[in-house]
Amino acid sequence: MLGTEVELTKQLKTYLKEENKRIDHIKKFLNLIESQVSRAKGKEEKYFSNPINSYLFIKHLTIEWNHIKTMLSPDLSKIIDKQWLFPSFEDYIGHDCYVIGRAALATEDFYHALMWLQEALDRLDQENNTTLMSKINILNNLTHATSQQGNIEHALALAEEILSIDPGHVEAKKTKIHYESLINNRTLMVEEQEKVDFNTTDDTGSIGNSLKQSSIQYVSMNNKNFQVKNQRPGTNLELRSQQAFEEICRQQHAQLSKKRQATLFCRYRHNNHPYLIFRPVKEEKVLDEPAVFLFHDVVSDSDIEKLKALAVPRLQRALIRNAATNAITPTNDRISKSAWLRDEDSPVVARLSQLISALTNLTMETAEEIQIANYGIGGYYSPHVDFYHKLERPAYFGKVGNRIATWMTYMSDVEWGGATVFPLFGGYITPKKGSTLFWYNLHASGEVDYRTLHAACPVLIGNKWVANKWIHEYGQEFRRRCSLDPMA
Repeated sequence: MLGTEVELTKQLKTYLKEENKRIDHIKKFLNLIESQVSRAKGKEEKYFSNPINSYLFIKHLTIEWNHIKTMLSPDLSKIIDKQWLFPSFEDYIGHDCYVIGRAALATEDFYHALMWLQEALDRLDQENNTTLMSKINILNNLTHATSQQGNIEHALALAEEILSIDPGHVEAKKTKIHYESLINNRTLMVEEQEKVDFNTTDDTGSIGNSLKQSSIQYVSMNNKNFQVKNQRPGTNLELRSQQAFEEICRQQHAQLSKKRQATLFCRYRHNNHPYLIFRPVKEEKVLDEPAVFLFHDVVSDSDIEKLKALAVPRLQRALIRNAATNAITPTNDRISKSAWLRDEDSPVVARLSQLISALTNLTMETAEEIQIANYGIGGYYSPHVDFYHKLERPAYFGKVGNRIATWMTYMSDVEWGGATVFPLFGGYITPKKGSTLFWYNLHASGEVDYRTLHAACPVLIGNKWVANKWIHEYGQEFRRRCSLDPMA
């Protein structure tokens, strides 16, 4: 009996020791969560606009929470999981190169898939990671991506690399036979055609040459060097604008010569309008070609907060009209949320429309509703134009005409990123809360102005809010005089 009591004492002490460790773990996790909640409370938007804060919160609610759940009773953890919304594990690992590459591959974006999967493989080799299965997964996906970009020899080498790690890999065996067959059966005519397709040049000069040069990278595998093509899909104009867009967003400043800068100016504008004559607006010409103007401090902070409050319950993922099908669909070209507000919704909306009419001297009778757009971390809008091609929406054209002008009010400052850029002409405008960008999308002749191609740089730190108003051409005949000069 004495021996039983001694052993029972030991077991209970061990149990209490483990229980105290478990409780200490839970207490530390609780203190950590409470600390972050107290720092975020009352300023959630600003706090979570920092990507580090967002990342840590997601980490706490995925990796760390899953560990804590093992220390709780099953019933309690089930109740918590059922009552509250938790981020997924994919949200946590979204930063991983391999995951990004696979996501690109799933959407058939082979250009970015090849880049990210190659980066994942390089990092795996540099870190001397011994997890063979993860390397096989990377190689397997990279094989598919590079083959889709026309790099059959490189794809074959990757398949052989998989087989050197796992000789019984069924898929790698099949792809190896397939790529060997493609190489052996490739005719001279096909080789020449591929060569012509890739090297075709036009009148784009150095930009076109740099596009082709940047699409080639050199990869070394098993003491062999491979020239890997990774041509971005798209027309030459799309490629030029995308490259210029990415470059100007990285440089974070306008690219205007001194001669072009000398044409810019600042002045007060009132248009002899009763609404403005006693409080003229500060107008700054920020870009000469195309002509783009920035109106400073035109919307108050209180009005901005009212507009946000109206929009937030209506925010949905931004959609665009598919030119081929005329359907409204989500797109990877624009990562944001948006809502539409009518003048009837609130006096603040009607007041903004009145301001737009007074400052632009254009009628709002055929204008669209005000769109409120929100870009979170990583939110962007690829290069695009605001006017419609006449074949896209013929019924709509018959009623209001094309989009003659764009009004874009910045409803927030952005700590880092989020600039509006005109990539082909070096325009870069940093968001400033309460200020507005304005430009014409059509020449005075009614012809579209392709120089107005613009984009929104990704938001890196912060949160970007804008209010857009697209003004249409019908009803403007005596407000903006027409011209016979197609480029006027």
